Parts: sequence; structure tokens; C-alpha cells
Amino acid sequence: MELDSVTADVGAPPNDPDWARLDAKFQIGALGDCTVSYKGFDTAAATLDVARTNALADALTARGWTEPHKRKERTAQDGTVDRVEGVFKKRGWTVVMEYRLFTDKRSLGLTAFDEACVKQNRAAGGAAFPG
Repeated sequence: MELDSVTADVGAPPNDPDWARLDAKFQIGALGDCTVSYKGFDTAAATLDVARTNALADALTARGWTEPHKRKERTAQDGTVDRVEGVFKKRGWTVVMEYRLFTDKRSLGLTAFDEACVKQNRAAGGAAFPG
């Protein structure tokens, strides 16, 4: 999957190992086989912000991913963008991107899922895709 390379290309921190362990532990049934995820948190070497998030979106589209809907931004009362959401599609895969600014930390998450795999699991009575 392109998640590791595209995040590295824009200077985002690597996938957080604690998050990766939790993600693997709590995958929902067979849908775990349908998804790939990345979660990065601010580090001294790689600060996350809206500009880096938009650079990531640009890097995805440069790799052939399409963005079927306009990216959503939420602005806090102080005027700071505290959330960015985007959806990207390519060859039967969907990537959901989410940037969040918390009080003392920023995170960037990508969840990619194979649409055919999710559809097959739903038809077989599997769990619905979270989100």
C-alpha cells in the first residue's frame, strides 16, 4: 500500500507503533483483511499541520488518486483549522484522510479499504465498516 511511502514523501512522521498495535488488536472480524491504516502524531522532527495535510492530499492525487468530494475543514472559535477530512479513490480502494488538532497534539490518519472486500463481507453478514 502507498500509505507509508506517501506519508514519508511529505515529511509526515512514521506510523505510530502503539497505534499500529491497537489497530491490529481491534480490527473488526474479517474486515481487518480489508483495511490498511496509518496514524501519525506530531514529533519534534515532523510537525503536523494543515499545510502538511494538504501536501499529503496533493501527493495522493499526483499518484492517481481522485478526490470525489471537496475536502472538509472545521475551524475552531479562535479561527484555527482543527480538523480536515478528505476521501480519495483509486482502483477499487478508498482512503479516508483525517487531520485533527487537539489541545496539545496533532494527528494525521489514513484508513484505506478495499471496497470489494468490504462489500463481500457485508453480503456475508460481516460487520459493517466502521465510520
